[in-house]
Amino acid sequence: MLSFRILGPLEVVRDGEALSLGAAKQRALVARLLLAPNETVSTDRLVDELWGDEAPSTAEHMLHVYVSRLRKVLRDGERKVLVTRAPGYGLLLAEEDELDAATFELVVAQARGPAHDQPEEALQLLERGLALWRGPALADFAYEPFAQATVARLEELRAVAEEERIGALLELGRHQDAIPELESLVLRYPLREHLRSQLMLALYRAGRQSEALGALQAARRALSAELGIDPGPELRSMEEAILRQDPALRAPDHVPTSEAPASVAVAAPPRSPSPTRRLPRGPSPARRRTAAAVVAGVLLAGLVTGIAVLASGGDSTTDENVPPATSEPSAGAVLDLSWQEAGSDSFRGTGDQKILGGERAQDGYLLLGYTVTPIQAVGDRPDFDVAVWEGTPLDGWTSVASGSFLAPGNQRATDAVALPDGRIVMVGSDESRGDFDGAVWKFSADPPAWSRADPASRGLRMQRDQFTRDVISSDRILVAVGSTQVADDGDAAVWRSLDGRRWTFGQGAVRAETGDQEMSTVARSDDRAVAGGFSEVEGDRDAAVWTSSIRADFWRRVGIGSELGGPGDQQINAMTAYDEGFVAVGEETIGEETNAVVWTSPDGQVWSRVPDPAGLFGGVGAQRMFAVVVSPSGIVAAGHEVSGADVDAAVWTSTDGVAWVRLPADAPAMQALTDIGDQEIHALLLTETGFLALGGERGGADWDAQAWIGERID
Repeated sequence: MLSFRILGPLEVVRDGEALSLGAAKQRALVARLLLAPNETVSTDRLVDELWGDEAPSTAEHMLHVYVSRLRKVLRDGERKVLVTRAPGYGLLLAEEDELDAATFELVVAQARGPAHDQPEEALQLLERGLALWRGPALADFAYEPFAQATVARLEELRAVAEEERIGALLELGRHQDAIPELESLVLRYPLREHLRSQLMLALYRAGRQSEALGALQAARRALSAELGIDPGPELRSMEEAILRQDPALRAPDHVPTSEAPASVAVAAPPRSPSPTRRLPRGPSPARRRTAAAVVAGVLLAGLVTGIAVLASGGDSTTDENVPPATSEPSAGAVLDLSWQEAGSDSFRGTGDQKILGGERAQDGYLLLGYTVTPIQAVGDRPDFDVAVWEGTPLDGWTSVASGSFLAPGNQRATDAVALPDGRIVMVGSDESRGDFDGAVWKFSADPPAWSRADPASRGLRMQRDQFTRDVISSDRILVAVGSTQVADDGDAAVWRSLDGRRWTFGQGAVRAETGDQEMSTVARSDDRAVAGGFSEVEGDRDAAVWTSSIRADFWRRVGIGSELGGPGDQQINAMTAYDEGFVAVGEETIGEETNAVVWTSPDGQVWSRVPDPAGLFGGVGAQRMFAVVVSPSGIVAAGHEVSGADVDAAVWTSTDGVAWVRLPADAPAMQALTDIGDQEIHALLLTETGFLALGGERGGADWDAQAWIGERID
């Protein structure tokens, strides 16, 4: 079975791995034949469309060479895929093969058919179809004359499908979900009046009447500047209906069900219920503007009313590993913790060691990071290898040995996720083949052993450098995020796997942007995945967020122009989900000053920066947050503070996500995190009685891995 993909850069995939299609003209031949699958395209036409007026005298011979090479690549068992048929060539797709463009058109047609009066079914079908898009259609051939008509047709179908998907959301009363989607779509399609009308309706239903009318003025300016025309009847009618507060604009009374009807083929498998608890969400943009002149104490008091959170245990902890919530913390209460070293003698070793992540396992905890072989001679590079420890804070930690952790060059593990069957999947990076590649290690309980996913797998090894940072799971699906180096800049990158056995590289699922982008962290709430990191364009770095269905390979950048940016540079380092909301932590640098930052979101799409009226996120030197976790007692964020030549671990806590307390560095309860030498926290885990902080400590010439246990002070 072959999967042909033209809704984005051209790809042909067999068994989850993209095939190498060769140089540009050879790839263009595949693309051209895919525009007419199972049909014969004449040699003369192929020469004319691939080379145009500048076709060399050897063009027919070169075409024959390309066909010969591609036959070997595309052969599917004994079946011939690329065939010679007078007067030219054809690409034959079998019944089991997939062409993403054909699937997209079929699914959209289904959404307009039997599901017309069932918006839940239509929504799922449309989302399935739109999830097939990995970027502009035939992105690598968009300027080739042979592709332009098809590209224009597919892009128009995509825009209409987006409008119909938004229409389904509005029919279901999900105008809050539709608003950020519409804001992004209006930027992409500024002259589509129906999208602007939908945005006005969604804003009006959300109680944002003035913004709805402002959206009309923005439409009027765009249409006048680009086309010299006024808004059409649909926009004018929407304006009139809003001004008279027409009852027909009200949201429907029915509430969408949480599960898809069984008749829809794309229905997600049932989810296991998980314990929920409530903590405040961040304020809406309108509320922030209204409250801008209110004093800080009144603002914070108003923000803590009636907001919800799930005790998810962190950005990569699965529901099965989260201790159940036992009580509701009172809003405004202080979550005070006392910290002690947890098994420091277990981490001593030659050279540097640091813990970068961890996961709750069946018999305790798994800690992971790297160890550095000391430099043997002047000029030699240090050699990083994956380091893993297992154990508990009470029983201590045992170093885990495996040949799969060792290789030439540098390897490090950055995150792990435990699967329901006891297996553990650990991700990181590997330099053993000359450049950095994504890397995956797996632990199987029966028999107990670690193994390495094939380093040569195309899903993990691409040109230039790739770094896998974080991973989540849902049912059998795993999603890892990070970055990849493309040409002279970096792009956000996504890897996907079923059961952790075979990985596909989905960088094309992230829309390429100017400058550098990186996904540093990923979290999930039900079936939605949200990734955070940064986007840097022309020297200006902003925090960045992307969202996707856990089952889809299509990501959207959200929150552009919101409080994720600002003067100076911002970036998200860690994120976790709570209820249907999210909290992200990171850092901001303005001039020479670096301070910690917290953002919250009710849905992963609209983001608010948490106010810091008391300056608890700043201070002398640099403060950075690298980890965040939600517990039944509240939220804990951690990182470190750099003051002069001294590095100390730092901890902030909150019981509502909005009002934060920084644990005093000079308090006796913090001594283990701030004593002699340097301390850093890179990850946080929940324990039965509190929190486990993971990182490193340097008391002499090198770093040692370190763990601290934090328990609540009543």
